[in-house]
Amino acid sequence: MERKTLILTASEVLSCLDPDEVFRVVEETFRETGLGRTILPPKLFMYLPGEGQKDFLFAGPASIPSAKAVGVKIVTGYKANPEKFGLPHILALMILTDPENGYPLAIFDGTHLTASRTGAMTAVAAKYLANPDSEVLAVIGAGTQARSTTRALSRVFTLKEVRVQDPDSRAAKTYREEMSPLLGFPPRLCSDGKEAVTGADIIVTVTTAEGEFVRNEWVSPGCFVASVGSYPELEPALVQKADKVVVDDRTQARYRGELWKGYEKGQFTDEMIDAELGEIVSGKKPARGNSEERILACLTGVGTLDVAVARRVYDTARGRGQGYFFPFHSH
Repeated sequence: MERKTLILTASEVLSCLDPDEVFRVVEETFRETGLGRTILPPKLFMYLPGEGQKDFLFAGPASIPSAKAVGVKIVTGYKANPEKFGLPHILALMILTDPENGYPLAIFDGTHLTASRTGAMTAVAAKYLANPDSEVLAVIGAGTQARSTTRALSRVFTLKEVRVQDPDSRAAKTYREEMSPLLGFPPRLCSDGKEAVTGADIIVTVTTAEGEFVRNEWVSPGCFVASVGSYPELEPALVQKADKVVVDDRTQARYRGELWKGYEKGQFTDEMIDAELGEIVSGKKPARGNSEERILACLTGVGTLDVAVARRVYDTARGRGQGYFFPFHSH
């Protein structure tokens, strides 16, 4: 029997990403991880030559046996892409393999998948860690991930106010234009981080930069804060004074995202992490203890989510007859 690999375009992948289904898959994958039933080796990461070492490539393999999902996502980040080449800052390629024999089942663009699962993982974290009556969302950063996160959170919470802050006024206006129909009201454009986050119930930082965009004294009791960017985005005092710190993966937290500089400087240690999100979703560790807790989730994005969602995309596309097949190993 001749085996063939399914090839999907970016638009075909997008059409297979039902938000509610992605949320379900992400939540279930965190549960499987918490029960010790997934395989997630450390990502292979490297910075690429260039000014300030801001461009990068990483590969994230993973396996979720219960979903029959094995694969790897390759991601590149080139900051000059939008202006220089008209390409997204972040590009991703997904390779899904047959768990029985390793044959490549599918190869497709992973950019939409990354955005979708990033929004879903933040929403899953908020479901377990934010106060259930949260109404005010503050978003720092107004790019693709900010929009996907807002979409996902709006399906979990009854949001009555959304605030956004981004130094790029064009990005902020695009965010408002795209989110207004979804939310039923226009998000408020804020001039600085303090205006955006003061009094917010949920704060999400999803930027492509490093900085102290949210300060400790701006964050109210009971607030849930999710740091989703690749670099530290919060004042160190906020990290150290949070009532609970949750990560998606302890190993990855040491070298990516919010905590790695704290580790590097000796200001943060493994003992300061209260739980992995999978431990909370699976019931192994408690979620929010009371309505006044300030809880921080440092979410770097894990390969298990990519591969599990990729398997769902593959199954959906096969069922619809989408894409085309290429015989990589034909003779």
